[in-house]
Amino acid sequence: MKPLPDDESERLFYQRIFPQGSKCPHELEEVSRKILKKCGGVPLAIITIASILASNGQDQHIKPKYHWDNILGSIGRGLAEGDSAKDMQRILSFSYYDLPSHLKTCLLYLCIFLEDFEIRRDRLIWMWIAEGFVQGGKKESGLFELGESYFNELANRNLIQPIHVDATGKAEACRVHDMKVVIF
Repeated sequence: MKPLPDDESERLFYQRIFPQGSKCPHELEEVSRKILKKCGGVPLAIITIASILASNGQDQHIKPKYHWDNILGSIGRGLAEGDSAKDMQRILSFSYYDLPSHLKTCLLYLCIFLEDFEIRRDRLIWMWIAEGFVQGGKKESGLFELGESYFNELANRNLIQPIHVDATGKAEACRVHDMKVVIF
């Protein structure tokens, strides 16, 4: 597969980070161009970095410029110069290291499933609860709702692939794609 052209890379990057209709703030334009250059037009790398920079959950504000600069500095050479698997692995590992600890545990648990295995959402959430990965609720329904938020956060960060999505946007199941193998 050929790398994406600059305009398509930018569109993919900005669609993931900014709400519909919003544009990149002027102070972030230069650093975003540099990040995209290091992603080398590789869609998986672009989505991975954009997922880290995107506002998630209740936190709907744009991450500060120093956060963008830190990501840029952490990427290293990137894919623009080297195009090696090691450079891609470094970029993909950011999505794991950027996770809060409770989500790391839930993601690591997915290693018990084979690549591309279809995992029912409800079953997975109950398994996380049974293992003690979901804590903080006072009732089972509270724990389940918290587990649903964990599931949704992993899907929003493109670490699991939601499947059988209904009209309301709720996935019935997910798959762990081969990106997991690269990260771990």
